[in-house]
Amino acid sequence: MSLKVNIISKLSELKTYKKEWDNLFFSFGKSPFQSFEFIYYSWLNEFLHLTDNKISVIIIKRRRSIVAIFPLYIDVYKRLRFINDQHSDYCDFIYSSTIKISEIKLNFFTLLDIKSIHFVNTPQNFIYSSITSNFENLYNYSLNYMNYSEMSLKKLAFPEKIAKYKSKEKTGIRRIKKINIDNDFCLYSNDNFVFPLKEIHELRNEMISLNIRSENFLKKERLMLLESLYNSGRLIMSVIKNQNKIQAISFILKKSNQYTFWIDMYNYSSKMLNLYNYICFMEHIQKFNDVKISFGRGLYDYKIKNFLPDRKKLFAFYTYKNYLNFLLFRIIFELKTFIKTVYKIMFR
Repeated sequence: MSLKVNIISKLSELKTYKKEWDNLFFSFGKSPFQSFEFIYYSWLNEFLHLTDNKISVIIIKRRRSIVAIFPLYIDVYKRLRFINDQHSDYCDFIYSSTIKISEIKLNFFTLLDIKSIHFVNTPQNFIYSSITSNFENLYNYSLNYMNYSEMSLKKLAFPEKIAKYKSKEKTGIRRIKKINIDNDFCLYSNDNFVFPLKEIHELRNEMISLNIRSENFLKKERLMLLESLYNSGRLIMSVIKNQNKIQAISFILKKSNQYTFWIDMYNYSSKMLNLYNYICFMEHIQKFNDVKISFGRGLYDYKIKNFLPDRKKLFAFYTYKNYLNFLLFRIIFELKTFIKTVYKIMFR
């Protein structure tokens, strides 16, 4: 049975697919960043006012059923990208087990008015190579772009029954808890708390004044996205308070029993406050079920050393139709990589 391809170019049209998107996402989605809410509210709050960007979500159907969704957009440089890829720790399309990757033959350059494909933070670069391999005169480049980390927790296992935790890790966790004994943990969701916008603003300003973050941290559009995700139930907040004042917040995206730490906020009111927030949340959430915890993009030492998560690779996949454009991209890309490497060596 042949596949039908539909391209969504309006947000209002995208909304009509929510039910079918949810069905595919909860059955086959691998990350909360693939949820309808994350894609929809990202575009509504962070992209809609940027008129040079064009939403281009690709829906693939067999008969009347959706079998694959590519949550994409075209940026001002006519690059095809995943929606909100800069701030998503995991980018990928969703596809049903009823379809083989070999069946998906998408010539993005014919379907859309684009000059190149820039897919980053994806775990499956070989799939995109397979999808585009059927078309001639395309120039591809892929690399291990980034890493992310995650771990599975059995019910009531953390931290004492984690097999790979030795006395060093267990003692370290107990020490962090002892240092923060006067702080209180609270789990915020749209079921029990109104989104604490005022307190978030206060903590944001405090972080900027302490030079923990820059002025660009959590600007208006990102806060609107967070509030929309929170009100939809797709985002929860792990909160640490002291004398009823919020000292730390972790914004956590969820999908069933899968939880992804996304954005962290904290002040310097006590040592290792952010780690303490992670520990409190993990101890709390595994009381009820087996869970999967994702620590997001980047292998930060404090997360790796304290929690020993599994490390996974993320890739970047680039495709050009014009060889000169491809060559220019490679030169600029390699130059930027070299400069970043030199900078790290000089200032680490």
